[in-house]
Amino acid sequence: MKIVILGVGGMGAISLSKIIAQIAMDENISVKSTEIHGMAKKGGLVEIYMKIGEGISPYVSQNEADFAIVLDGAYIDYGRGFLNDRGVLVELKKGETEKIIKEFGDIRFANSFALGKFIKEQNLFDKNDVIEVLRNFKKPDKNIKAFKVGLK
Repeated sequence: MKIVILGVGGMGAISLSKIIAQIAMDENISVKSTEIHGMAKKGGLVEIYMKIGEGISPYVSQNEADFAIVLDGAYIDYGRGFLNDRGVLVELKKGETEKIIKEFGDIRFANSFALGKFIKEQNLFDKNDVIEVLRNFKKPDKNIKAFKVGLK
């Protein structure tokens, strides 16, 4: 499985990649990941490439990804460019972003919400395995709740 995660600094893109990587490792599936975060602290683009169960290099080229998880609407078209013919775009829509801020008080829970949307679209990982990883993450109750909202 090839995944590209796109977000801006402060939205939890790097944490999202770490959660997905931990789920894979817990299932004894190999995972390779790399991140590019130029001006992330100033709200710049954060790009993460992941390969789960395949490859030596984590880099994912254009038209190659099975999934593009886009946490910021400004990068939707860029994310689509990574998808292969059967690839799935998992996007965080504007109304969803506002809902996360209102319900959880912080945009940083966008990653767990997007994780729920991603898990719903794929067939490698089980939602219960995700919850187990989130139990060991920062603010587990809120992250699990955001994940479950994303699953709906």
